[in-house]
Amino acid sequence: MPRFEMHLLIVEKDDGEITSAESEIMCWVSNSNDMKEIQLVANSIIHDTIYDSDQTIMFGNAIIKVRGEEVMSLGFRNEDLDTEEVDSLIDLITAEGETVH
Repeated sequence: MPRFEMHLLIVEKDDGEITSAESEIMCWVSNSNDMKEIQLVANSIIHDTIYDSDQTIMFGNAIIKVRGEEVMSLGFRNEDLDTEEVDSLIDLITAEGETVH
C-alpha cells in the first residue's frame, strides 16, 4: 500500500516549562503521488496530535517525504499565545551556530 513519512516537531508549554517532541510517523494513503491526499492525511494527524495533547501546543512543523524525497513542509502555530514569546522560541530553534540559553 502506498505511504509517506512524516517527521513531526511539536513545541509544547505546560506550567511554564517548554518542551519539544519529535516523531517519525509512517502514513498510509491510496496514492502516494496525490499531494492533496497526502496533505489531507498529514493535516488530520497533526490535528489529532494537537487536540489529544494535555499540554498547550505552541507551534510545530511537519516534513513530508515520499520515497525518501521531501515533497512538503507544513508549519503551524497557536495564534492564541503571545506572539512575541512564540517568535522568540522559533528564532531560538532556527538560529544557526551556537546559542547560550
